Amino acid sequence: MKSHLRVLSLALFTLPVCLNAATAQDMKQSYQSAQEQNERSAELIPAGTIVPVTLNSNLRSDKSETGAAITATIMQDVPLGAGNTLRAGSKVTGHVIEAVTPGRGSDGSRISFQFDQIHFGNETVPITASLRALASVMEVHAVQVPKSGGTEDYSGYWSSDRIGGDQVSYGLGTYTSQGVSAGGMLPQALWLFSANAFGTYGFGNLQIAHTGLTEPADEVTLTSNRKVLKVGKGSAMLLRVDSSRSEDAKARTTISPAMAQ
Repeated sequence: MKSHLRVLSLALFTLPVCLNAATAQDMKQSYQSAQEQNERSAELIPAGTIVPVTLNSNLRSDKSETGAAITATIMQDVPLGAGNTLRAGSKVTGHVIEAVTPGRGSDGSRISFQFDQIHFGNETVPITASLRALASVMEVHAVQVPKSGGTEDYSGYWSSDRIGGDQVSYGLGTYTSQGVSAGGMLPQALWLFSANAFGTYGFGNLQIAHTGLTEPADEVTLTSNRKVLKVGKGSAMLLRVDSSRSEDAKARTTISPAMAQ
């Protein structure tokens, strides 16, 4: 009888220890799972990835308000490596930071904005992005993917002017049904732009005063000496993803390391 009581007492004594160990293990696994998820999210869009987009609404220095949402549509499948692809039709979202017209502390007009999220599939990925090139609606309309006999010809030796002034031939890039892909092992999606496209096209005196590549990172500023700076709906941009994860987003989604203790 006493032997049975001793066994029962020992079992009751060790039960909380086992439960605590199991709980700690579950918490550690939860932490590791969340950490792995964060790492996967961070790797979805490699730094340096070029994303060709068109604006879904106008940007105007006289009408765009601080904080106003801006959206753009990705125009070509973007290879991300590891079998992942950012599909054409996906959305990039951001907001206006500041809009200034002459007489409001400036001799010219200015608008600052940033894109901070990419949405594709079931993923919403925080990003920092800079602006490599900007083309007007007229420039977009003037440049089309070349055709041969009504269908794309992938075996010929033709080349065609792209936005950016130079030509893209088979030595510099590859034509697809969606646009141009150029680069090495992981081609960059350039859509209607040339491989060397940088700056603005078709906007007269509009300038990219700050690309967002340097501090303040991901903040793009456009300037003009005209009364109103306008970037019309349908204008094209080459965005460069410089980071696919912000520190703030990481802090919000990461479980405290104390849970792994």
